[in-house]
Amino acid sequence: MRPVYVISDGMVYADIVLWAVFGPVALVALAFTVRAVIGWMGLAREAEEDFAYRRDQAMIPADIERDAFVSTYRRVNAPRTSTYAAATLWGVLLATPVIAKIMEVLLDGLWQVTGRPRAIEPGYLVWAFLIFFGLFGAWAGIAYLAARRYHRRAPGRLEDELKALSGRS
Repeated sequence: MRPVYVISDGMVYADIVLWAVFGPVALVALAFTVRAVIGWMGLAREAEEDFAYRRDQAMIPADIERDAFVSTYRRVNAPRTSTYAAATLWGVLLATPVIAKIMEVLLDGLWQVTGRPRAIEPGYLVWAFLIFFGLFGAWAGIAYLAARRYHRRAPGRLEDELKALSGRS
């Protein structure tokens, strides 16, 4: 049974501790989301301006088209860190209730299969520790997957990408 906290006016609030943890995480995720959106907003215009400047100054090969340059510029200069951080934090927030429920069902099944020992009885210390560390493990797994994708998809420097785009290694 989960704890229920009764506040003075007869209003009932459950899981206050959960909100104390997830509230700040949601605020940080929101901050990263806003930062990523602001970063993405002017990127296409900035790429167009940079293309025009580089073309006027003969700083890029003549065979590179505007669309190819803009897409390469956006990929290289995108606010990747903010975007991935926001996506990871939102993923953690959304996956946590599902993961917790799955762990609860699995632990209950383990408890039933092993003859209902008092050591892992639902609601007691070992049960709570298993869920606690299981959630941390799941969060670490989500962060690992996001970091792996972030680094695998990392572009090189703009000059190197433009050389590869024009066919000159």
